[in-house]
Amino acid sequence: MQVTLRPTRPGDLAFVTTLERRPDNVEMIGQWTDAEHLDAIAGKDRREHWVIERDGEREGFLIAYDCSAAGAGVYVKRVLVDRKEQGTGTAALRSFLDIVFARPGVDRAWLIVRNHNARAQAVYEKLGFVRVDDASEEARRYDAVAEAPPEKCFRMRKLGPGTSPQQRRPG
Repeated sequence: MQVTLRPTRPGDLAFVTTLERRPDNVEMIGQWTDAEHLDAIAGKDRREHWVIERDGEREGFLIAYDCSAAGAGVYVKRVLVDRKEQGTGTAALRSFLDIVFARPGVDRAWLIVRNHNARAQAVYEKLGFVRVDDASEEARRYDAVAEAPPEKCFRMRKLGPGTSPQQRRPG
C-alpha cells in the first residue's frame, strides 16, 4: 500500500464533500460548506487542504491550519478516509507530520478529538500524540489561534523531534 498526499484542487471538491457528508462520517467529524472547503483549498487564512491517495486513487482528505507564526504549530483540523481500519489515515497523518515538522518554526502539531471516537484516539496515541490539559497556557494559546474543543471533545498534541526539553513538559 502506498499512501501519498497532494494539495487538493477545486476539481476534488465533489469527492471531498461527498465523503464528508456521508451518514457514517457525519457523527464523527464536523461539516463544512463548499465555500469553506474552497477557501481552504485556496490557502485562505493559513489553511491547507490535502487529498489522501492510496495506490494512486483518492481515498480521503486532510485539512490543517498553520499556526506557527503565533507559536502554536500546526492544527490538524480534519483527517477523513473512505475505507477505515486499513491504515490509510494513520499513514497519511504520519506523512503529514513529516512534512510539517520539516518546516522551519514548526515544533508541534495538535488536533481535537471527540470523546467517543476511540478509533481516532488510538491512531493519534500510536503516532505519539498526548492529551493537553484544558487549563494550561498551551491550551489557551491554541484557543486563541484556532478554536477551543467543543463539548465532549478534547485536544491532543505531538511535539516535533527537535523540541527542547522545556517544551516537552505536559500541557
